[in-house]
Amino acid sequence: MDRKSQYKHKADDVQTIRDRTRNEEVALRKEKKDKAVNAKRFRYITEAEAGVEVTQDEVRNATCGLKKPGAHRLENLKLLKHAFSQGTVYIDVFFSIENSLSWLVGLYTGQDIELQQEAAWCITNISAGTHQHAVAVAKYIAPYLVTYLSSVVPVIQDQSAWALGNLAGDSKESRSLIHAQGVVFPLVQLLQSPHPSVVQSASFALSNLVKESHDIAREVVNVKALPLLQTLLVNTAENQGILTEVSWVLTYLAASPEFTEEMVKLGFLTQIVDILVQLVSTNPHVFQIVTPLLRCLGNLCSGPDEYTQMACTNSSLLQSLAAYLSSSHRHIRKETLWVLSNMAGEPHTCHTLAFGPLLPVILDQVPGAYDIKMEALYLLCNIACHGEELCLQLLNNGILQKVAPVLKSHDVEILNLGIALIEMILRMTEEGKKILEECGGLEGLETLEYHNNTQIREEACNLLETYFYTE
Repeated sequence: MDRKSQYKHKADDVQTIRDRTRNEEVALRKEKKDKAVNAKRFRYITEAEAGVEVTQDEVRNATCGLKKPGAHRLENLKLLKHAFSQGTVYIDVFFSIENSLSWLVGLYTGQDIELQQEAAWCITNISAGTHQHAVAVAKYIAPYLVTYLSSVVPVIQDQSAWALGNLAGDSKESRSLIHAQGVVFPLVQLLQSPHPSVVQSASFALSNLVKESHDIAREVVNVKALPLLQTLLVNTAENQGILTEVSWVLTYLAASPEFTEEMVKLGFLTQIVDILVQLVSTNPHVFQIVTPLLRCLGNLCSGPDEYTQMACTNSSLLQSLAAYLSSSHRHIRKETLWVLSNMAGEPHTCHTLAFGPLLPVILDQVPGAYDIKMEALYLLCNIACHGEELCLQLLNNGILQKVAPVLKSHDVEILNLGIALIEMILRMTEEGKKILEECGGLEGLETLEYHNNTQIREEACNLLETYFYTE
């Protein structure tokens, strides 16, 4: 019996890879220390306002001073908002004083606009503290925050939306508490505000609301947020802050197949492609905007093939993605590889990738850092899945020379991908066996015969027996 026909290569087929990107999108894309997608954000004062470092005793005195009428209340609030942004230990000191939160809420809901603004700033920074701090705000202040989204004072709207965004980004518990207060509709309405800072804070809050809640995402779409978001998807120097936040909202919405069809029909796909092409000329790349736009494009292109075809109607897209693969920001290179992996599911685009100038750039990513290597190998597997012609093209461009060193990796998933690629090349080409021997891949496979992972060991043995030990 033909051993080759028995062996099942371990590379995912196109649909499986698409399913993987859908089901594991959150886990694969989430970077815990990525400042661009920080779930909670302090609001800092200027260096000129900061003055000398605040002490814990000063925080205690300022907190106690909130209950006493008089001019010192304003000074106390300014000191507290600065202290809260310097570390959660100061927020702990604030909470250690009985009724402190009630005094703060009293000033936030009072008639003195100046005190109200400073109190709102304090609440924003408390909500950016620990989980316990955020839950306390969500339980006792969230109804007021939602109410003041409709304030006639833009600064109060801005601070309230910012604080709600911090709460939404804290946890499922905090998110559920503010959702129960009816936060979605007034936030969506703020997208029409004439004040850019209000629109940016509202978009930030919406992105954290929809990030890990499909039900809230559906509600956002149902209250007609998409047309409003589309008007804000504009690349100008003045709009970059808003564009960043809006792009994150769209990224999380596009992660669900339920919303992608409507997004594509409205024209989001072509708009995103156009902006990515525009931004590629910036030096360095505006990574705060490019990162979510790449993720959104990747999510959309993991859908039907016609979405990838539509994206490629912009003749500059693939050239722009090639430029992003040379970005100085590693996560932009990683996201670009992921986008291309999804686009490679469409046969014509896959052929263009394999027979165009992008392939050498892709292959150059294989020796990169772990996450870059992983995405590059997934992309190459997706290309190789399309058959003999593509495998031969990969072989002729030196894929085995790039992949052979991967067999020395200590990571099981990396090894699985490397073995899968080698298996496809060997099965689909005549010269693969010889080239693999010449570049040291045979020794790598023989070493894996003794690997402590059973699957890796069996895959390596199967390849050796099928292609090298038959004689």
